[in-house]
Amino acid sequence: MAELFAKLNADLIAAMKARDELRLSVIRMMKSKVLYVNARGDLPEADVIKIVTKYGKDIKESIEEFKKVGRAVEVAQAEKELAIVQSYLPKELTPDEIKGLVQQAITETGAVSIKEMGNVMKAVLAKAPGADGKIVSQFVRELLK
Repeated sequence: MAELFAKLNADLIAAMKARDELRLSVIRMMKSKVLYVNARGDLPEADVIKIVTKYGKDIKESIEEFKKVGRAVEVAQAEKELAIVQSYLPKELTPDEIKGLVQQAITETGAVSIKEMGNVMKAVLAKAPGADGKIVSQFVRELLK
């Protein structure tokens, strides 16, 4: 069982005991998303991180939509939820760190053209499962030109 999934289970119990409704709700949702992919929850750590990261992105998109329609209460609620989700994720890499990983992956895979972008992307995302794919893709395109 993945370490993050075990932490979610332990924190779920702690949130129940503390009667922290918001934290309990967010942890249940994260756990639900993991169990939807694999009913036993015995996924590799990288897959659990990807699932939780995707949930965080969904919340960010919700925040943007709420801001567009001027719903301040929902924005505040979603930002609290996002903070809880982010507390379970590894720290986000800076663009410089991502660029370094891309350069390293290019040398490891021996990629020389944009046709090998998929191999480079796979190598980078294997090392940093929580990295933003859009940023990684941007750097891979830039460095393989």
